[in-house]
Amino acid sequence: MSKRAEIARRLQEQSCQWFKGRVCHPEPDAIQAMIERLRCVLLPNYFWPSQGHSLEAYMDLLHRGMAGQIHRAVFQKCLDQDGTSETRAFAEDKADQVLAALPQVQEMLYEDVVETYNSDPAATGYDEVILTYPGLFALLVYRVANVMHRLEIPLLPRMMTEYAHSVTGIDIHPGATLGRGIMIDHGTGIVIGETAVVGNHVKLYQGVTIGALYFPRDEEGFMVRKTKRHPTVEDGVVIYANATVLGGETVIGHHSVIGSNAWITESVPPYSKVLYQTESVVKVGASPAR
Repeated sequence: MSKRAEIARRLQEQSCQWFKGRVCHPEPDAIQAMIERLRCVLLPNYFWPSQGHSLEAYMDLLHRGMAGQIHRAVFQKCLDQDGTSETRAFAEDKADQVLAALPQVQEMLYEDVVETYNSDPAATGYDEVILTYPGLFALLVYRVANVMHRLEIPLLPRMMTEYAHSVTGIDIHPGATLGRGIMIDHGTGIVIGETAVVGNHVKLYQGVTIGALYFPRDEEGFMVRKTKRHPTVEDGVVIYANATVLGGETVIGHHSVIGSNAWITESVPPYSKVLYQTESVVKVGASPAR
């Protein structure tokens, strides 16, 4: 056996040992294709299906691909080769439920477009928001992934939002709860945690973190995972660039404004204005020697 073949054998054995032989999981390439199809069916006036497919035919392709990835996520088996009639029916039913939610997702997405256009003077129209704003793409992926999360489909929703994260720099956990009419401007570096609750007509700018203050542990030292670790941001709040809001009990009252670089770990009442202030030190250079 050659040295390379021996290395390959060891890598395969160790992989099976560590991961218990599970090699069938949702496929990143297939997830990317599924997201592109979702964008086509949710925004068909802008991303018409390719290869001459009708929207109805594209829905069939979307359903088939989605059911296959759901089957892999739930059963760690390929739907076409390893699935039973029961597991196939389960995956196809879950895909049907996701597709049934798409009209509501589309309504919310259009409200995100309107909110973004009305809030950003640099936006020249809905077309620009839909075609160029990374925040809208991140919201599109999140809103579908959130439907899957609520249907208790494992792994796949997180892989979807991580794909959007890699493309846009915007990290929205599929378990987070986001309301209607969300504006994400610029977006790079935004993080919204799993148990965060964000209300309606909230505006978020680049670098905002809505995260956990600490991670509670049980008596044996293991993390307690099913707790409210991330803040609640009520309706009409604006959070400017690089602000950090932390803690499961932290509530940002409605119609508050959180200034850039603010660090918040406790609740603020409605209509608050929170600003970060620091002393400024101005250094005046000495005159050049003559």
